[in-house]
Amino acid sequence: MAKEYKTLVFEDTVSGRKQMAADIDRLSNDGWEIKSKEVSRQGFSAGKTCCLGALFLPLALLGKKDNIITLIMERERVE
Repeated sequence: MAKEYKTLVFEDTVSGRKQMAADIDRLSNDGWEIKSKEVSRQGFSAGKTCCLGALFLPLALLGKKDNIITLIMERERVE
């Protein structure tokens, strides 16, 4: 049987994790299963880091972006 896949992307924050849990519950009721989950670091925002660093160098560390959670779901194709 053929499989179908769905890729979902969420921010690694409290609200992003709540949204991810709600989407997983909703999709699992339709027969979707988690195939893989990956957390990606996004690095630093150049503009924000430069501005904060110009004010006070240790503030440049606050220019970091939130991590991203990528979730791949799969299920048997429904025809």
